[in-house]
Amino acid sequence: MATATPTDVRLEIDTNLGDEKIQKVIERKARDIDRDDNVGGLDEPDRCDLEAVLAALHIATKLDRAASSQQVGNAQKSYEESSVDELRADARRLGATDELLGIGAMNKTASIGVPDTRG
Repeated sequence: MATATPTDVRLEIDTNLGDEKIQKVIERKARDIDRDDNVGGLDEPDRCDLEAVLAALHIATKLDRAASSQQVGNAQKSYEESSVDELRADARRLGATDELLGIGAMNKTASIGVPDTRG
């Protein structure tokens, strides 16, 4: 069960997403933490912080911040990779694994079958 709230996530990242959408992201990240056998020994405050940071990282990289800049009315928001790096560092400090951070998930692997042409 998720312990973080949309307010916790907003402490990590300024987002225009609604509470319902943020809560869904938090719940997804909570399930990801539960599935990762290499994350353990988290007390409730650390678990809450990790859920919030992972949700903020997801928002920063996949949802309303996928572009490097965003025009909203008369205001333009620019987002830097340094904020994403800071979120990853915070998550790592709280015990996040590479799998939770999405590191290595994009490594491409292939199996190639080569027919025997000798003979």
